[in-house]
Amino acid sequence: MVGVLPFITGLVLTLGVMAPLSQGLSLQPGKCPEFITKLDFEVAPYLGKWIEFARFTMPYERGQTCNYAEYSDRGDGTVGVHNGGLDAGGNYTEIFGYAEKTPVNGVLVLHLDGVPVAGDYNVLATDYTTYTAVYSCNNFLNLGHVDQAWILARTPTLTKEQLEPALAAFSKWGIDTQQFFYTPQENCDYP
Repeated sequence: MVGVLPFITGLVLTLGVMAPLSQGLSLQPGKCPEFITKLDFEVAPYLGKWIEFARFTMPYERGQTCNYAEYSDRGDGTVGVHNGGLDAGGNYTEIFGYAEKTPVNGVLVLHLDGVPVAGDYNVLATDYTTYTAVYSCNNFLNLGHVDQAWILARTPTLTKEQLEPALAAFSKWGIDTQQFFYTPQENCDYP
């Protein structure tokens, strides 16, 4: 049994580090920043269509345009999730799932069809009618962290004044807003 423990420990460490790297995710130095979500977050006014205005670049979204998310009430206390957009070849692509509320307002657990691991969906700030700032971060041992962030809007464009509070929701926690890639939303035919 003594010889098995280092093997299992090594396997767990290898899988825990290699999984994000094998997916092309960028490991950032240090731990995830500490942050507080929108503690007065309400699901009902958040439902509906959101257009992806900006995101941290992720390998699975490379080349995608016209991205959007639709959230709906599933009637069982969970939120229906439908994400869509155009892939790098201009083909429509979509994924469905659901989000569960947690005891902490602004923190949801996201389950997407075909994705074996649930993710966190943290609403840092939203005004429900213009923008929302969403963040996710995972630590990997003492090697660093992988973070994802999105600015969603109710329309394909935001003015500088509308964008400022969304960016401030990230920068106030030390999250680097220079990582944002602004999602192309030209000539989009949203279903």
